[in-house]
Amino acid sequence: MMRTLLSLWLLLQTLFTSFPTESRTVFAMKTGVLLRMHVVAQDDTAEMQRVKLCVRDAVQAAYAAAPDQGGTMLQRTQALLPQLTQAAQATARAEGFDGQVAVAIETLPFDQRSLDGLTIPAGTYPTLMIRLGNAQGRNWWGLIDPELALQCAELDGELPWDWSLHGFLRALLGDWWEVMAHE
Repeated sequence: MMRTLLSLWLLLQTLFTSFPTESRTVFAMKTGVLLRMHVVAQDDTAEMQRVKLCVRDAVQAAYAAAPDQGGTMLQRTQALLPQLTQAAQATARAEGFDGQVAVAIETLPFDQRSLDGLTIPAGTYPTLMIRLGNAQGRNWWGLIDPELALQCAELDGELPWDWSLHGFLRALLGDWWEVMAHE
């Protein structure tokens, strides 16, 4: 078992540290290490565009304020979905919008985009979708954790993964590995 894990770690370390930046970003998007977030306004009126940005800010703030239990952005967002939904709905109501506020994690196709210097290639990725009303207006998009996008761009697309054997085993085995490593 340990020999297999070590072989897998060596293979992944070799592959992902030699992959072009674009491939690493695609991998990060498809596996939920990075998670897109979209907020679609009901319409294109100035008022709905303002409400959309308030909802965005509230959801990102709720995500950032929650204790970090580890895991990918996708895993963390899945765990926080009730709180993020509540933040989106409460903010929309507080800003005067009384229509439906739908919050869900969906897998959707996207064109290539750049975000704060990080290029996200075209592909089908999981995303946190927030739709206000009938969602016929312009959308805002980014990552649920905008700080990580900036960090990735500053590292020239290098994703901040721990490629040490300990980091690999922690990612693969989660909490169980942490308990075993500290015994």
